[in-house]
Amino acid sequence: MSTRVHSSRSQEDTDADRLRGLFTPDALSLDVVSAIAGDRPLTEAEKDFLDEQKTRRAEQFFSDILYVVAHQHFPPEVAEKLWNEVLRHKYEMSEALNRNVRIVVAALDYLSNFRRELVSTTLIGEAHIAAIANLSMRDGLTGLFNHTSCFELIEVELKLHERYRTAVSLLMMDIDNFKKVNDLHGHQEGDKILAELSAILKRETRVSDICCRYGGDEFAVIMPLTDAPEAGEIAERLRTALMRSLPGGGKLTVSLGVAFCDEKTKSSLAFMKKADNALYQAKKNGKNRVVVIAPGASMSDKAG
Repeated sequence: MSTRVHSSRSQEDTDADRLRGLFTPDALSLDVVSAIAGDRPLTEAEKDFLDEQKTRRAEQFFSDILYVVAHQHFPPEVAEKLWNEVLRHKYEMSEALNRNVRIVVAALDYLSNFRRELVSTTLIGEAHIAAIANLSMRDGLTGLFNHTSCFELIEVELKLHERYRTAVSLLMMDIDNFKKVNDLHGHQEGDKILAELSAILKRETRVSDICCRYGGDEFAVIMPLTDAPEAGEIAERLRTALMRSLPGGGKLTVSLGVAFCDEKTKSSLAFMKKADNALYQAKKNGKNRVVVIAPGASMSDKAG
């Protein structure tokens, strides 16, 4: 369901941020919200998940619920009361019609016709909403996650690391001497190379790995459940796979830096800086190589 905004909004985050939030691994889903509303029984795992969400999101919890069903933000100070009103309306509609009225239908009716909170409402499928969110998260040329999404996705993995102590590594990659490629062969050829290397990057990484175009000719790969030695092996495999001949002679190579998340890594920016430092060392040490910063800040350098 998409809406034009009629009521005032909190400035805490943007609609794009909220929409992306619907598709993170620990997000509320419409199916779970429907279960909260009584459309089906909650499982024990879902009850545990909701307890965790209530603790983590605190006063934002009911704002999150309403955003899932209406795709409009309601500030915390009104969201819980409004959610209870929507639930009461759902039960009254169900009793009057002698059948279960699902939460989305009840919310649409109540917020549009009783509260006048939704204006020019349009119903669209969840798959279409997912496609819109996915498009906003992707780089147009390569199809990889874009710069903003890269930081958001790193934050997700850092939260999982903090909560469960799961391993996570981050790889930064830069094409060696790419400015010369553009100068000699033109930006069209440069874009073609970026697209081709991105396709290879997706093919050579694992299903669990998250490939991003960080900017220009710089890429990032987030590697969940991966320690430093394994991440280094993946980086070396990528370095070899991405090497290719250039039109008119010469060879295109990449440099890669790998960092491992430890207890000192407190933010996506700090994690990115560690990987970027490793990449800088790879460039400084002669390019076409992998540098890994392992726990304890030790560094290994493997040249091509």
